[in-house]
Amino acid sequence: MYAEYKRDMSHNYLILHGENPVDTSSYQVRMLTGNAVPSILKCRIQGLDGYFLFYYDITSRQSLASFYEQKKLQVSDIRLIFGGVVKIMEEMMEFLLNPDQLLLSPEYMYLDVEKQKMYFCCLPGEPKTISEQFREMTEYFLPKLDHEEASAVTMGYGIYRKALENGICLEMIKEIIYRNVPETSERRDEETKPVEEPLECLVLPEEKVPDPGEKKAEKKRKTIDGRILWIGGCALGVFLLLGVAVACYLGYLPEVPIEAVLLAAIVLLGIGALGSWLSKKNQKKKNETLEWRQKVKKEIAGKSEKLENFQSSCKNVSQDTKPHEYHKSESSDESFGFGKNLYTGGEKREEENYGETMLLSSGSVKGPASLVSREPGELATIFLEQDLTVIGKLENAADAVIPRATVSRVHARIRKEEEGYFLADLNSRNGTSVNGRLLRANEEYQLQDEDEVDFAEARYVFIK
Repeated sequence: MYAEYKRDMSHNYLILHGENPVDTSSYQVRMLTGNAVPSILKCRIQGLDGYFLFYYDITSRQSLASFYEQKKLQVSDIRLIFGGVVKIMEEMMEFLLNPDQLLLSPEYMYLDVEKQKMYFCCLPGEPKTISEQFREMTEYFLPKLDHEEASAVTMGYGIYRKALENGICLEMIKEIIYRNVPETSERRDEETKPVEEPLECLVLPEEKVPDPGEKKAEKKRKTIDGRILWIGGCALGVFLLLGVAVACYLGYLPEVPIEAVLLAAIVLLGIGALGSWLSKKNQKKKNETLEWRQKVKKEIAGKSEKLENFQSSCKNVSQDTKPHEYHKSESSDESFGFGKNLYTGGEKREEENYGETMLLSSGSVKGPASLVSREPGELATIFLEQDLTVIGKLENAADAVIPRATVSRVHARIRKEEEGYFLADLNSRNGTSVNGRLLRANEEYQLQDEDEVDFAEARYVFIK
C-alpha cells in the first residue's frame, strides 16, 4: 500500500493506492463510497491507469501519529482511541462489512479535536487481519503511556494482554476502558477545573467564580427587571398625566390648558425613551471596556514573566560587560522593544571611549523566536518557546490561539529543533503559506528569518 497527500482549494485528502485489484461493484466498496458508516472518513474512488485510488477527506482532522507525536497517553486518551476502535468495529458488524478492511495504523486513524471523535480508513484488499493490526496498534501506543498516571499504565497494559490473545473480544476491551468510569470522570472533572487567573481574583477575591450559564441567566433577569421597572414608571407617569388631563377637562383645574398637559406627557415619554437608550448604550460601553481591560491584563500577565527574564538576563550581562558597551548595543535593545539606554549619560561615555571600535553584538541579549503580526495591533505575538507549538483557534487544543474565523480549530504546528524551526500545516481548510507559497499536505518547511507566514488570513513575520 502506498499513501500520498493532496490539497485543493479548501480540502485535504489522504490518497491510498491499494496493491490488490478492487471490484468497484461489490457491496463492500459501494458501502464505502456511499459514506454510510459514520466513523469512516468520507471516501471517493478514482481510476488511474487501471488502478483505483481511494481519496479520504481529512480536512480539519489530525492523524494520531502526529497528534500524539510528543504527547503522553492518559486515561482519557486511551478511552478516546480504543473506544473509537470498539465503535467502528460495532458499526462494521452492523453494516455487514469485513472488519479486516480497516486500517488500524496510527497514520491512518484520524481525530476530530473539537468533537473528540475518531475516524478511520477502510481499504478493500488489506492483507493484514484485524487481530494483527490491533496488536500492532497497542504495541505502538505502549511507549507513549503516561507512566506517572498509574491508571493509564494499568489500562494500557490490560488492553495489550487482551490483544495478545486470539481474536478481539469487544466486550472485554469495553470492560477495561470503561471500568470505574464515574470515579475517573469525577477525578478528571476536578483536575480540569479552570484555575482562577489573577484578573478573576481581583474581581471576585472571596467569591466562587460564577458559571457562564448563571451569568447569562442573571444578566437576562436584570434586563427583564429593568424593562419592567421602566415600563411601570412610564405607565405611572402616563396615568398621572391622564388624570391631570381629565381634571382639566372636567373643570377642576381651569387654569391649566389641556394642550400643555398633553405636550408635557409627550416630552416626558421622549425623555424616558432617551434616558433608557443612553443607559443601555453606557452599559454596553462599560461591558466592552471591561472586556478590553481584562484582555489587556491577561496579555500583560502572560508577558510579564518574559519581561522579567529579559531584564534579569540584561542584569547578568551587565556584571561581566563594561558600562560603555551597553551604549553601543542600543540598537539590539530596540529590537526587543526597549528604546532607552541602559545607562544614562550616553554622550559622555561615547566621548570617553572615542577611537575604540566596538562590536555591534556586544552586550546584546537574544530572545525567543516569534511570529509577529504584519497588522500591528490586530494579533498578538506568538512566542515559540516550546518544543512543539500548535496554532489554531480552539483554545483547548492550541498553544497559540488566533481568533479568526478563517483559521481552523487546529491549523498548523511549529517544531523546534537544534537545526531551526519547522512549520507544517495540520490539514487546515484554508491552508498555511510561506512567502506566498501554499504548503503541501504533510510538508515540513524550515523557517528562515523574516519569512512571511500566513495562517489563512492571519499574516505574520517569523523573527528568529
